[in-house]
Order: sequence, then structure tokens, then C-alpha cells
Amino acid sequence: MEQTAKPSAEEQLLYIVIKYKNALIGALVVIVTLGAGAFFWTRHQEQREQDAALQLSRVTSALEQGNFTLAINGTKQTAGLSTIANEYSGRFTGTPSGNMAKLLLANAWYSLGKYQTALQHFNEVTIANEDLAAAALAGAGDCYLNLNKLKEAAEAYQKAAGKTDNRILKAQYLTHEATAYHYAKDFSKASELYKNVIAQYPGTTAASIGQHGLWQLSGSL
Repeated sequence: MEQTAKPSAEEQLLYIVIKYKNALIGALVVIVTLGAGAFFWTRHQEQREQDAALQLSRVTSALEQGNFTLAINGTKQTAGLSTIANEYSGRFTGTPSGNMAKLLLANAWYSLGKYQTALQHFNEVTIANEDLAAAALAGAGDCYLNLNKLKEAAEAYQKAAGKTDNRILKAQYLTHEATAYHYAKDFSKASELYKNVIAQYPGTTAASIGQHGLWQLSGSL
């Protein structure tokens, strides 16, 4: 059985990053609150978001060039993704650009083949956009798959598919879930998922992959 070292979800994650980059980099935090203390906190967070967005914009060129080590570490003059994510990401005090930096950091480590490190960062991503949140879950699934933790990979892909309403992304994540079961030799579950993708998402790349998966399974069921 053929196995792919890096699932195509990495390419999809990069597509999502590019698609939403303009909306996320430079966005301001909007917090609907009352009171003087909340007002100053909001202003503080707005300033933090502006700072994070500016720093993140300086890393974009390194990412687009595929220089992931430079993007992670930065230079003496420019903060890297690691620094930006550490300072500006988080569930409660993070900013949109800071949380985006965490997602990009995870993807950069994945692209370097550092799957355990990437997994840690994917699992720490907190981001409001559901497609990006799904991409983080799928990224974790990719890491688990490369670490041969197939059950965990299937569960992560399932969560990713449930998170997004995007038809193409949902089909891809369900196909990756099927692939994880395929590698785990749970051929019945893999076959069921492949058939569902073919039936529910005809004409998609995922459906073609599902058809190929069924062909590979034909001698195993």
C-alpha cells in the first residue's frame, strides 16, 4: 500500500492562509464591553493587535519564499513567528494576528518535518475563524499521521470536518480520515468513509481520492 509522507492538507492550509491573510493581518480586536477599565483594556488590545499585525507582515515574505527557518526565528531586526506567537497569541489575551502567527508557526514546523513540535503548536491554536480552526485540527491530524498515531489522526480529521462548513475542505478532511483508517488496517471504516465522500461530494478531488482508495481496498475487504 502506498503511503504519502506529507498529506495534501498542508497545501490546503497554505491556501487558507493566503485566502484569509488580508482579512486577518491588520485586523483590530473589537470587544463589546462597558466601563472605564474595559475601555482601556480594549485600547490596550487594539494597540497589541496593531503591533502584532505589523510584525507578522514582515514575516510574510519569508513564508511565501518557503524559508521556514527564517520565518520561525526571524532576525536581529525582525521578530519571527515564534516570538510573535509567544507574545500575542492565547485564548484570552491573544490578538487575531498573534493567533494567526501561532497557526503559521505550527505549519512552518510541519513543513520542516518537525512533526512533534508542529503538533504541540497546532494543539495550542486558538482562532475564531472556523475554516482556520479546522485547518489547525487537520494540521494536528497530519502530524499524528506522520508520527504513526493513526487513531489520533482519524479523530483530528473528523473534528476538522465537523468544524468547517466549506464543502471542499470538509470532503478533504473526511478523505484524510478515511486514509488514516486505511493505514490502520480498519478497512471497513475506511471503505465506509470513502463511499460517503464519493456519494456526498461528487466531482471533487476528494471524491477521486476516495475512488482510488476503494480501488486499493478492493483486495482487502
